[in-house]
Amino acid sequence: MELKNIFKMEMYKNWSNRPYLIVIAILTVMAAAATFLGVAMVEEVFTEKTSTLLIFLIPLIVFFVLGLVTFSILFPFHLLNTDYKNRVISLIFASGVSREKYYFVKISATILTYFTTWFVIWLIPIVTFSFFYDPFDAENPIQTVIKFFAATFQPLAFMQYWEANVFLTVLSVFLSILSNILILTTSVIITKGKVAGIFLYFGFLFTLSTIQSMISLPLLLVGAGLGTFNSDSYTNMMNWGIVSSIVQIVGFALLGLWVLRKQDL
Repeated sequence: MELKNIFKMEMYKNWSNRPYLIVIAILTVMAAAATFLGVAMVEEVFTEKTSTLLIFLIPLIVFFVLGLVTFSILFPFHLLNTDYKNRVISLIFASGVSREKYYFVKISATILTYFTTWFVIWLIPIVTFSFFYDPFDAENPIQTVIKFFAATFQPLAFMQYWEANVFLTVLSVFLSILSNILILTTSVIITKGKVAGIFLYFGFLFTLSTIQSMISLPLLLVGAGLGTFNSDSYTNMMNWGIVSSIVQIVGFALLGLWVLRKQDL
C-alpha cells in the first residue's frame, strides 16, 4: 500500500468519530461565547449588565478550560490507540504495510488532526481579539492579564517578556506540543493502546518536568529574585525550552519506533 493512501486512510478515520466531532463543536461554541462576552465587558457594551455577564463568563471559562485540557489528552490518545483497541493493527502489518511507514504516518496524521482541531477551536477568539486589539499594545486585555500574573507570582515574571521574541515563543510552544504528542504516542505503543498509557504518559511528563525544573527553575528564580530578569533571560529560557523539546521529540520518536518494531502483535 502506498504511503499516500495510508495517510488518507488515517485522516479519514480521524475525522469519522462523531462523538469527538461533537465535542470539538461544543468547545468551539464555548470559546466563541466566552470571547464575545469578554469583549463586551471590556468595551462596556452592556454597562448595566456587567455583573450579570460576569456570572455567565466565569463558569463558562472554567468549564471551557477543563474541557479543553481533558480533550487535549483524550483526543490524541483516541487517535493513537484506535488500531490497538479495534485489534486491526496486526492486520495492517499483515497486509504488507511496514511498521516504520505506519508509525510515521500515524504520528503525522495525529499531529495534523490535532493542530487542525486547535485551529478550529481558537479561530474565532484569535480573529476577534486581533480585530479589537493590537496584540502588542501594552494596554490590551491580554497584556494586562499577563502583567497581573507576572507581578503577582514572581517566578512567572518572565511572562511579560514574551513579545521580546515572538518567533521563539511560538516555536517553543509548537515544539512542546509536538514533544507531548510523541510522548503520548510512545506511551500508547508501550501499553498496546490500554488506558494505562495515559498514566504512563503522565509519569513521563512528571519525570521530564522534574529534570527540566532542576536545570531551569533555579536560574529563573535567582534571576527574578535579584531583579535582573530581562528580555535576554526570557530568550535564554525559550532557547532552553526549544532544545529540551527537540531532545524529547527525537528520543521518544526513536523509543516508540524501537518498541513497535519489537512488539509481538
